[in-house]
Amino acid sequence: MTSLQFRPGPDFLPQAAAAAWYFLDHCGEQQAAAHVVVPTAAQIPGVRQALDAAARAAGKPRLLPRVVTIGHWLLDLPPDPIPVRSHAARLLAVQQAIRAQDWLRRAFGAQTEAAAWGLAQTLLAISDELSARWLDDDAIRDEDVDGDDRAALLQGALERTYAHLSSRFLGEEARIVMAFWQALSGPDDPLPARRRALHRLAQHLDGPVIWLGPTPPQPIEEAFLRQAAELVPVIRIGYDWTAQSAQAPSGALDAGLGDEDGEPDWYDTLLALWPEARLPGPNEAAARRAPRSLPAERPRVRVIGSARFEDEAGAAAGQLVQWLNEGRRHVALVAHDRVVARRARALLARAGAPVRDETGWKLSTTRAAAALMRWFDLLNQDGDTSALLDLLKSPFCLPDFALRGEAIAALERQIRRDGISGGWRRLQQRFRPDTADQASGDGNAGDAAQDDARRAARQAACELVQHLAAEAGAWPRGNAQHPVSTWLERLDATLDVLGMREALSADDAGTQLLDALARLADLPQDETGALATLDLGEFRSMLSALLESVAYKEPSASGAARITILPLNGARMRRFDGVVVVGCDDTQLPSSAAELMFFSNQMRRELALEDREVRFAQQARDLAEVLLNNDDVVLTWQRLGARGEPKHVSGWIERLSALCARAGAPIEASALPVLHETFAEVDGMPAPAASELVPSRWSAQAYNMLRRCPYQFFAGRMLGLAGLEVVSDDLEKRDIGELLHRVLLRYHREASQDGLRREDARLARLREISDHEFGALMKEDGNAIGYYRRWCEVLPSYVAWQAEREAQGWFWDDGELDATVDLPMPDGQPLRVNGRIDRLDRARDGSRAVLDYKTQTVLRLKRKVGDVEEDCQLPFYGLLRADVAAGSWVALEGAKDGPPAPQREVSLPDFDAAVVWLEQQLRSDVMRLRQDAPLPAFGDASACTYCTARGLCRKGFWESTALPPGIGGRA
Repeated sequence: MTSLQFRPGPDFLPQAAAAAWYFLDHCGEQQAAAHVVVPTAAQIPGVRQALDAAARAAGKPRLLPRVVTIGHWLLDLPPDPIPVRSHAARLLAVQQAIRAQDWLRRAFGAQTEAAAWGLAQTLLAISDELSARWLDDDAIRDEDVDGDDRAALLQGALERTYAHLSSRFLGEEARIVMAFWQALSGPDDPLPARRRALHRLAQHLDGPVIWLGPTPPQPIEEAFLRQAAELVPVIRIGYDWTAQSAQAPSGALDAGLGDEDGEPDWYDTLLALWPEARLPGPNEAAARRAPRSLPAERPRVRVIGSARFEDEAGAAAGQLVQWLNEGRRHVALVAHDRVVARRARALLARAGAPVRDETGWKLSTTRAAAALMRWFDLLNQDGDTSALLDLLKSPFCLPDFALRGEAIAALERQIRRDGISGGWRRLQQRFRPDTADQASGDGNAGDAAQDDARRAARQAACELVQHLAAEAGAWPRGNAQHPVSTWLERLDATLDVLGMREALSADDAGTQLLDALARLADLPQDETGALATLDLGEFRSMLSALLESVAYKEPSASGAARITILPLNGARMRRFDGVVVVGCDDTQLPSSAAELMFFSNQMRRELALEDREVRFAQQARDLAEVLLNNDDVVLTWQRLGARGEPKHVSGWIERLSALCARAGAPIEASALPVLHETFAEVDGMPAPAASELVPSRWSAQAYNMLRRCPYQFFAGRMLGLAGLEVVSDDLEKRDIGELLHRVLLRYHREASQDGLRREDARLARLREISDHEFGALMKEDGNAIGYYRRWCEVLPSYVAWQAEREAQGWFWDDGELDATVDLPMPDGQPLRVNGRIDRLDRARDGSRAVLDYKTQTVLRLKRKVGDVEEDCQLPFYGLLRADVAAGSWVALEGAKDGPPAPQREVSLPDFDAAVVWLEQQLRSDVMRLRQDAPLPAFGDASACTYCTARGLCRKGFWESTALPPGIGGRA
């Protein structure tokens, strides 16, 4: 087997092609069956072009030899009689092996299921590295060997390797890895199967083989080349990183491959600056000399430092688009910082630039995979509403559900308004089909058609929740162990029930996700998979780990010009019209994985595996190759990290920059972000008018907002810009208020039905109901205990107050009443008011009184008497019931200091007058709005503190705080 090496750079492929033709010309008739083997498919076009150009330059146009990768070449062989064990089956076997080893999980911090599967992935990866490095040929012989003997051969090879390595001083990590490798390896693993395939391929060769690659072949490939060299001519052509003279290799000068030139060039300069990239060679002394000048022939290199992540991504994307606009056809983005590269990718998509992505994003990062994982989050978290909304908003979940968009919107509004954090039982109770008629809201319309639309959306939301809850109920719950086949069957059914299969099949990432899931169907036929059992959390973690291991293949954009996004090692043996490398700071270049157990440098050295220094050296060669192959290179980096910590440019680039600066050709540059400056010309307080947006349905909350600040009402209610409530698991006072309303409604109903008159019986019943309602909440959230104790202190005084009120002739009549009334208007368009009355009392003479429960002290309620024109809720209830003659607030809090106050009720004096005033004022205000009355932003400080429209009204930037001309008072 012959070996040749040429310097990397633009001349490498022409020299390699000339050497290949020279080699084939001396192979006689066998050259017709020649194969040129390259590492990746992306390198095939460049090699073919170089071979064609060399043949034409020699005046001998000819048919090109076949250029393939090893993987493509192996497809010519018939299938291996031994089926290769899938990655999922091997991963499951490792997980089952370590699940019972509690000491191992504790030792390596793998207490969670995700961490345990990560540990399994690590062990599997290391086992494959050991197999690639140490398995000898005796372990993969397949002629006349049955399955049992084949396994014995492999075990014999493993034992020999184990004995050989154990003779060294091995640490605990290495011994554990060796034990797992020996126990878990089998003849149907991918590495032994690939070695057998290459062994068969070598035996069927009928033509020469040319190995053309930028890096030395792997041990498994080296073994194939040695075996092939026994049957056919074989030549290896690779890079020369020894910094020897530019003279062509011996035996190649006759082919016109090069001449002798002792002057240092760009190649010598880079290897002198970056000795990490250099391999030992005959010209060691010359290679160690520091360069004093820059060669005349060198590429254009620029180093651009950006302040922030967004600036670096913008600079990279802007440079690539500029090159395309200049007429360059093939430019590249080297994604050494994957986060910056993804942001640059988004900016390029926004600009409409054609992109081919070769970085191999993980399938787990796609929307399709996120939708699947969200379903498992919904199962694990018992109907968590955040997971529920995320799943429903995915286009892959129930895409054909009737009124899907309206149902999701109605569902989200109620979840956020009522603070429903999750729980299938609670969701099913809140969204029962018989509650569909309770659709409510402060919508912008009140006609029958829109009421029907809201009711239909509510009905669809109820059906949606019930449908999902039924499917979730079909899944096994808790920590119960079930066979893998059970989980796969359940998942298969869910994909159909939720309509996900059809939706996923119409999406590129979804199709690849379905293919990955289809491959799991073979797990029950695997020896381990047939016996393995998992709980729900373990099954989810298995799916997550598998999706992490699958690369998403994004469809390539078509076009004559394009941008190729690739990793640093993906640029080997390739040339572009321009290259941008992102992530050139000292924390990422060179880059290294975190040194964890089973990946520590010490362990890798003990087992003779590739360590960090070897990886660093290869990264230096890859970066040098980018600068050698391309004429225009831009290197970008961030000066500040995500937390504001300072960064520095990579040491390799710093050395190059210092040399260029000394030579009078600086390469440092700064990317000034494009600033789009705007100036707000605010002359005064804004006061828009929008008669066409005036709602015809009004609630007390809506009218209070109008009176608090008309502009806030304009933005929130008329434009619909009031943000949705945030769903939180934290217990809020509003949640306690709703619970107390339920307690009192149930108490008064039962006390009325049972005819309870004695205070001790009433107190016992109220305490019993309170214990029941608070009990469920206190099990979920311990913060409810404090509220419960405070409420228990209020109970005696509340019962006493109720008895006193009955003595005055007022009795509980009903509670939590929804009411709607249409008020006539001068323009003929009625004004609809609606709301929910907390409590309605009845007097002996048949008159009624409204009571509004407040989780406030009596002292605070007394202040409301003077603010009735600002907080109109209590008189608003008088509009909803014409038979109401009185109104009061009822305090559900005790005194802040001392025992609970005996007084519970604060009455609103002149209630009838307040209701009459409110009706007149409401009609007047709404009529003015319908006639285009302006809506100024005159809210006081309390109205502005938590106002979401503050950024719209620009309060604080006005030249004048006076009301705009023509506005004499409130709306």
